This record gives sequence, structure tokens and C-alpha cells, in this order.
Amino acid sequence: MLIFVLTLCLASLWADTSSTPPDTAQSSMAPQILSDTNSDAKEDAQKQPEAAPSEGKTAIVLTQSNEAEASEAQEAAPAASKNVAEAVEEETPGIPDPLAPLNRAMYHFNDKLYFWALKPVTKLYSHIIPKDFRIAIGNFYDNLWAPSRMLNNLFQLRFKAAGNESIRFLFNSVAGIGGLRDVAKGGLGIKKQEADFGQTLGHYGMGHGFYLVLPVFGPSSFRDGIGLAGDRFMHPLTYVSSSYLNFWQKVGISVHEKVNDTSFKLGDYESFKESAIDPYVSMRDAFVQYRLKVVKDSKK
Repeated sequence: MLIFVLTLCLASLWADTSSTPPDTAQSSMAPQILSDTNSDAKEDAQKQPEAAPSEGKTAIVLTQSNEAEASEAQEAAPAASKNVAEAVEEETPGIPDPLAPLNRAMYHFNDKLYFWALKPVTKLYSHIIPKDFRIAIGNFYDNLWAPSRMLNNLFQLRFKAAGNESIRFLFNSVAGIGGLRDVAKGGLGIKKQEADFGQTLGHYGMGHGFYLVLPVFGPSSFRDGIGLAGDRFMHPLTYVSSSYLNFWQKVGISVHEKVNDTSFKLGDYESFKESAIDPYVSMRDAFVQYRLKVVKDSKK
């Protein structure tokens, strides 16, 4: 009788298990698996030496430490990227450009002036005048700017540079036949000491002000626009009497100086435009970087 009752109980248990849906069966088995795993782990822990639990704790601590470091790294990443962006902005020099529409119009005017007038005239001029003659003419014009360089070096308290420029001017004017030859560089080893009035103003802390594109002269700024006027005031031709050279003759000399100088640089502007996404912006940035370097050089 007892055997019969046990048989019926086993049959009912089998029927209940087989009728359970698959998902329910799996979910009901999960606690059992975890329980078995925990019991096995307890048995293994009991069988293992006493050092095993401490190793497990160490692993847990290391895992938590790694997670904490990863979390800190994730939190620090935006701040680091922000700092990098701020550093890049600080390193990249800028200049206010409130007159951008007018400046762009003037840039396009200079661009057309170059391709339609200056470049064709310069190509013809280069074809007619041999290079050696153009170099001599360039030396002559460069020598005329020596007083401006001398005075600006003096204003910047660069006394050695001012003295070298004075010696260079006198030596080239006499031995170089009016500056047609740069004998000071070859004979005395004295190189040109670049300096201008815009650099002098920057040397004493005057900022750019705002960006300005001038007709013919090209990229400039409020400060360097004043500098151009100051440099012209220091040029010897400014003081030549109108009885010898009238206004238009002086303008003609300035145009000839520009053409002669451009004859050594044909193709540079074209290459610049081809490599620039926005030539106006690229020219503005290049100008600011160059003038920043010039002012830094004046303080050395």
C-alpha cells in the first residue's frame, strides 16, 4: 500500500513539471542554479586554504578601483577636451574684423588689380629687364628705406641693430653707388635689420585695433595703418622738394618699386590662393601671425 501511494506522488510531481512552460521552467531553475553555484562555492572555499578568501577580496578591491579610475577618467575627459580647446584658442591669434564686408570688397579689388594689372605689367617688365638689373634696382629702393629701419630700431631701444643699419646705409650709399649693390652684407657681414613703425607701436603694447584691408597695400590693421604712414614720413623721398619731384612722379616711383619687387614673387599669390579654402580668412590669419612674430622679435 505504501509503495502504491509513493508511486502516485511521483507521478503527480512529474505531471506538474512537464506541464510548466519553457520560460517559466527556466526562470524557476535560475534560483536553483544560483543556489547550487553558491553551495559549490562554499564547498570549494572550505576545501581551499585560508588565503583564498583574501585573494578574492583583493580582486574585488582591484575591480572597484579600476571602475573608479575609469569613472574618473570619463568625468575628466570633457574637462580635458575643454582645456585643450581653450589652449588652442589662446595659441591661435585673432583680430577683430568689424569691417568684414568692406574688407572683403577691398580684398577682391586688390585681387582683380593683381590679375588684371600688376601681374601682366610685371611679367612684361620681367621679360624686358634682366634679373641682375632688377636686383640692383631692388637694392636701391631697399637702401632708401634704411633710415626708417634705423629710426625704428632706435625707437625700440635696439641700439646695436640701429647702429648696424646706420653703418649699412652709409656703406651701401657710398661704396654701393647709391645702394645699387649691397656691399655691406658681403664686405662687412652686416645684414638688414628689419623694423617698421607698426612694429614699434606693437613693441610698446599697442594692439592691432581692428583688421583693415588697404587698397594696393593689402592686409593691415588700424595700428599698422598708422605704421605705414609713419614709415612713409621717415622715407627720404618725402622730403624731396616738389620742384624736383612732383606728387605723380613720386607715385610713379612707388609703383615701379612695387612692380620690381613683385617680379621676384610671381606665382606666390597664386599658390596661396590654391591652397586656401577661404583666401580672405587665410590671408587675415597669416597677417596676424606674421605681425605677432614681428612684434615678439622686437623684444628680443
